Parts: sequence; structure tokens; C-alpha cells
Amino acid sequence: MVQLAAGGVPAGALIMRRGPERARFDDADIDLAHRFAVRAGLALATAALYSQQAHTIAVLQASMAPEPLPVVEGLRLGAAYRPAAEALRISGDFYHVAARPEGGVTFFFGDVSGKGAEAAVLAGQVRQSMRTLAMVEKGPEPLRDLQLLNELVLGDGHRFTTLVTGSARPCDDGSVKVEIASGGHPFPLALRGDGRVEEIVCEGMLVGAVPDPSFGRTESRLAPGELMLLHSDGVTEARGGTSGREIYGDQRLVDALASCLGMQAASVAERLELLTTEWLAGRPHDDISILTLQAPPRGGPPPHHQREGPGGSVSADGSVRAGEPGEPGESGESGESGESGESGDP
Repeated sequence: MVQLAAGGVPAGALIMRRGPERARFDDADIDLAHRFAVRAGLALATAALYSQQAHTIAVLQASMAPEPLPVVEGLRLGAAYRPAAEALRISGDFYHVAARPEGGVTFFFGDVSGKGAEAAVLAGQVRQSMRTLAMVEKGPEPLRDLQLLNELVLGDGHRFTTLVTGSARPCDDGSVKVEIASGGHPFPLALRGDGRVEEIVCEGMLVGAVPDPSFGRTESRLAPGELMLLHSDGVTEARGGTSGREIYGDQRLVDALASCLGMQAASVAERLELLTTEWLAGRPHDDISILTLQAPPRGGPPPHHQREGPGGSVSADGSVRAGEPGEPGESGESGESGESGESGDP
């Protein structure tokens, strides 16, 4: 009997036995058993450590992954989420959408500088802070939220974040009124009913860059069927193409969004993320996140609901989709998606 130990910590015991018809263990047998026990103990200790680390990572992934999008009358929502560190499934991009008791939603969407675990930690702090502010306020106060958040990020001292926060409220005529405040984030894009793509201009400084920043605020209205897109710079700065070094760029995103005319919000998010992934062709990339808000078309089909998860979205029945059969520009086939379907590796 030989103890299995790793670094002096018992990991079990190695027991060897011979019947009476065989010779007793000699010194060479015992020496071999001791050497094997050392290696086996190290292997067991390593396996236990890996199991603990895997559990810790799984808990962190669950706490940092986007929550499911709410189902709200008079409003359609969609999202896509692909971290740069796909194995870890955590990201410096973040978004959150919450239903309001009086109707509509509040939302925020942001991108922390950098990527990987360090960026994900600050993204988690920002997201939790914004959610806490929403719980203690009687109504949306996007400019005040940005000012308070700026103090928090400045206290961290090393990173900054871009952020768009606001609310979307369905109106009696079927349109959706959107109010946003911006802290240095790329302008949202609006897909209009005639296929035009417009920037919703809202100037603002980075959150956490300077002690006394200036943030902008604006209002916009989405007519029935029209859609607003929020995206991180991981979309427009994705490098790929023939050379592998060309960025996807703003114009390609505008053209891609224009091609989604008539599609539902969830399918638009999935399609845009799929096109970006195809452009990357498996190359390394920054964090990629997309959020879409849409005023339902008059007399349109019921919304395509999503269940969000790290790496993509999944339809309500659990199947992975790139779009819905019968929608313009969609084939109805399963998309090249990750485990949760907003899209995955090509």
C-alpha cells in the first residue's frame, strides 16, 4: 500500500496485491510502485484543480452572460453576442433590456476598452451598477445614470467604456418612441420602412475618460416595421475579406442592414452577426454584440422570441436559427451558429 500524494497533500492510496502462488514484492517492485504513486498523485491533484477551475469559470460565465430578452407588447427585440475569448464565453461587451411596468423597455448597451477577462470584470461592474440605478429610480434618467457611472469607472482607474442607455415605448399609433443618451458609443442605426438606413446622431464623451464629461441625449421614432440597431465596434472593425486584414467597415454594415428590410428584429441580429462571422472566416476578432429594437409591422406575424446565451441566441423551441422561413432574404435553413444560435463559427 502506497500513499498517492501531490505536494504533500494526500490524494488517495495505491493498493497492490498478489496471491499466495506468486513471489512476494521485491525492492524493485516497491520502488516502481512509489514512483508510479508520485505521478498518479500529481495527475489526480491536477484533475481536481481543473475541475474546481471549470466550475468557477462556469459560475462567472453564467453571471456575466446577457440575460434573456423580455417579451413586450408592441415591441420586438433581438440580440447577438460573440466574445473575443470564445472559449471563456465572457466579454467586454454588455447589454441589458428590462420591461417597464407601464409598457415598453429600458435598455443599455456598451463596450469596455480592451477584451478578455479584465474587460469582462469591468463590464460586469458597469452592468450591475446600471441595473441597480434602474431599480432605485422611479423613471428613466439616462443622463444622470451616465454621470454616476462615469464616477464609478473613473474610480477603477484603468479602463473606460462606451455606453448607450435609454428607453423604448410603444405608442397608440403602432410606432415606438425611443429616447437615448450616449457616452461615446457608435451611433445607433435606424432601418426605415423604405429601406433607407439613417444614423441616430447622439454625441457624447467616453464614460470614465475624464472627470466632467459631456453626454448627449436625443429622441427618435420608429414607424411600424422600422428598426433600430445598436452594435459594438467589434462588428465594424472585424478584419477579414480576401486579404484577411480589411475591416468590415461602416458601409458594409449599412448595406447589410438595408438588406434586412422586412425581417423581424431577432432575425436581423442573427443575420448581421452571421455576415460578420463569415467576413472573419475563423480569424481572431474583438468582442461582437448586436441589439435590435423594432416597431412591429401592422398585421405582421407574431415575434420570433429568443433565449439569450453566451455566444448567440436560441429560438423559443430550442432550435438554432439564422432566420425565419419565408422572410425576405432568409432561406429558413439553420445558420452557422454557436451553441446558442445568434451565430457561430463558419
